[in-house]
Amino acid sequence: MLGVDLGIYSLKFFQTKKKREDLFDVIRTGDLVIPGDVFMEGDIKGKNVLAENLKLFWKKNKLPREASVSFYHPRMVVQNISIPQMSDMELENALKWEASSIMTGEENFQIGWQILGKTDDKLDILYAASPSLVVADYLDVFKKAGIRVDAIEPQILSLLKGFLALNPSLSREGSFVLTDIGFSKVTIVYFEKGKLMYSRYFGWGVKKIWDYLKEKHKMLPAETQELLNRSTQSSDLPYQLEEALNETTGALLSEFRRSFTFFQSEFGSTAVMNCFLVGGGATILSLKTILSIGLNITFQELKPILLNRNKPLQPERFLAALGASLWN
Repeated sequence: MLGVDLGIYSLKFFQTKKKREDLFDVIRTGDLVIPGDVFMEGDIKGKNVLAENLKLFWKKNKLPREASVSFYHPRMVVQNISIPQMSDMELENALKWEASSIMTGEENFQIGWQILGKTDDKLDILYAASPSLVVADYLDVFKKAGIRVDAIEPQILSLLKGFLALNPSLSREGSFVLTDIGFSKVTIVYFEKGKLMYSRYFGWGVKKIWDYLKEKHKMLPAETQELLNRSTQSSDLPYQLEEALNETTGALLSEFRRSFTFFQSEFGSTAVMNCFLVGGGATILSLKTILSIGLNITFQELKPILLNRNKPLQPERFLAALGASLWN
């Protein structure tokens, strides 16, 4: 299956072939930079531009015309609940009723869910509800690009699926904090013994660094990207990027501390002992170092994925695309 993670700055794809439960082969992976004026506050404002970019990218890379798509929207709601076992139709109705009590003022929405575990006659479920008009816009863009969407699901579900596919031992036992630093937002979750106990988003992303370099040093996007590419290989930073990190990461550290303090007060002092940092921000070595020192924690490393000819791939940026590719 071809899994696609569509964000406001880039699209990542991950193609896998499932061998059996919890085992899969990686076929290939890659990404596409999205034009800067396509999205606005999570909504697609440039549908035709995005569709044309997707069409050209699919043709150039000879990608399959069927895909499972992962996406994020600010009005999306994510919850973890336990309910009695029931049929899929009954389950969807129950989750819609549950979501309607949270998404006040939203008349039409769609539900996606992942069964995290079964105990006796109960189901532990992670579900997300998304406005139907938003989902329709995403589907329309892919249709215009000539791509059939077999499944569309909230990014947080795909992110967790991708992470747990690489760390199956954590799906039922133990706990972990997973933080995804994207281009415009940070997603942070606390997962314990098969359940998503807590999740939140906040408005810090790699875009903060981009904006600082643009305003203070008049850097073009290509120049900023070059600096960031160099930062994934070495912690010896150009002075402009070092300055940008020093000036922008204070707010990020504050948000981390708030979340970590909450985790420790709610779930115990050891709640933040097993932390993983993913997303585009995780590839900036100096940013990872600043967070590690500022929070006094050591982030756990993800194991590389072996591509064709045993070429290693660091999966930090591709977890949601991986999770989407494992849809069934």
